[in-house]
Amino acid sequence: MTGRSPVARQRTVATAATAVLALVVSSVLTVALLRAFFPGRPDGPGRTGLYATGAPLLGSGESAWTATLPESGRRPPAGLMRGALGCVPLFQWATTARAVPRGQVTVAYSVGASPSRPAVVRGVRVVRGAAIPAPRGDDVGCAGWAPDERQTVMAAADDKPVRPVRLSLDQPGVRREAPLPVRAGGSATGLVTVTTAACTCGWWLELDVEENGRPVTVRVDDDGRPFTLAPPTAPLSSPADREFHSGPLSRAFGDPQQPQAGITVAAELVPPYDSWEAESDTPQDPAAAIGGEARLGGVACRRAYDSVMRAGGGPAGAHALALRISGPPLVEGAVLDASVRIETVRLDAAQRYRYSCARAGVDPISPADQPGIDRHLFPDTLHALGPFPSGSLKYDPSWSPERGVGLSMPLARNELFAFGTAGPDGRGTFGISAGIVPEQATYGMTVDVTVTLPTGERAAFTLTDHGTPFLLGPGRALLEPVHQQNLLEPFGGPHARYQEKLGPG
Repeated sequence: MTGRSPVARQRTVATAATAVLALVVSSVLTVALLRAFFPGRPDGPGRTGLYATGAPLLGSGESAWTATLPESGRRPPAGLMRGALGCVPLFQWATTARAVPRGQVTVAYSVGASPSRPAVVRGVRVVRGAAIPAPRGDDVGCAGWAPDERQTVMAAADDKPVRPVRLSLDQPGVRREAPLPVRAGGSATGLVTVTTAACTCGWWLELDVEENGRPVTVRVDDDGRPFTLAPPTAPLSSPADREFHSGPLSRAFGDPQQPQAGITVAAELVPPYDSWEAESDTPQDPAAAIGGEARLGGVACRRAYDSVMRAGGGPAGAHALALRISGPPLVEGAVLDASVRIETVRLDAAQRYRYSCARAGVDPISPADQPGIDRHLFPDTLHALGPFPSGSLKYDPSWSPERGVGLSMPLARNELFAFGTAGPDGRGTFGISAGIVPEQATYGMTVDVTVTLPTGERAAFTLTDHGTPFLLGPGRALLEPVHQQNLLEPFGGPHARYQEKLGPG
């Protein structure tokens, strides 16, 4: 694929903006959030001595997260296996279920000093505990790197990024330098990534701390219990899955999708970068999810959107459907046929509870700016616009949404393409994106993809949102919603200035 897709550019902008945001979050917010993230910390008026506590994080930025449930027969709730939710809800559920991480895990630790004496963390080591039973339940995980907001917040401590210290359970007891000053009565945070290739065991950290001139060893564990880790398991994600930023995965839900003729395919619905709409059967309070971050551009809308999705709501309005195909690198002359098939239609969008959030100066009702996306699908009329040879379907003025179930809109017809150069896993990739704009009804959609290689080998896939159709409701431009709540996110400060430099795409 020549150039970068608008979805990729959106991700680049979002990643860069998040990095800038991490450097401007106030220290007061950092302390408040850390207290929420480490609820077991014995903080408060009665705190008189040195202490430390830890919590696992989702992803370290270096590899996908995978964990195995401890007992067989258990699988994650289907409601967590939705692309719009991202990986955080599944990670939180798996952590509560005592799932055992596979291959590596990143732990954040917080060290607090007594009110009268400062302290300095000098070094850290991992201690291997007793062997644990091999986990035998469902493998769950996330495709690609999934950012954990706690890691972003901790990166703002003292305006210096907090980088993980790497330790291995296959070489326990090795000490790494990890200088971390802690002021009297205050706290500081650090990150440790622990890996293993062979150990199915419990473990904890030992911090070498200097307090008032004397050395102290402080243990960091999982609220009094050892952390756990097991060797890596078979990947849950396909090469096409890993092209996307993140997404929940479960072997019990059919992940990874098996390759055909060396081809893997994945699809994802992506909301606009600077605004979104959502709908729900029950009233929600997305403003409450924003909390003290209401004035932080780039955070508030994402928090509100996530809260509606977690409560069972669904995305609405214009979204981009991103399609990624992985195959043999540098192969030219492959042929793509793809279409979106309508599986369900729901007509009560105006009566549902509807929410939107947008940056200051952005109108979420106006058509979304999707530079570079030249394929647009309009399911209310089964009309598709795209580049030759995909062409368009004939508009039928008598058509109604109810008549659409079982019919398809083309994304590509006999379209020639070439796989790119080999990526880290040795595969080439190709991708297209299409804007989907419902106007009257909520649609459930699947994506049919056929790839024919120059050798004549053919691979055919039907893509779903982890076993269920991709759901997308209409924007409210043509509706008169009974319940509508609009939120506004400020777009000021260094985050906005950085975005202005990058431009809209």
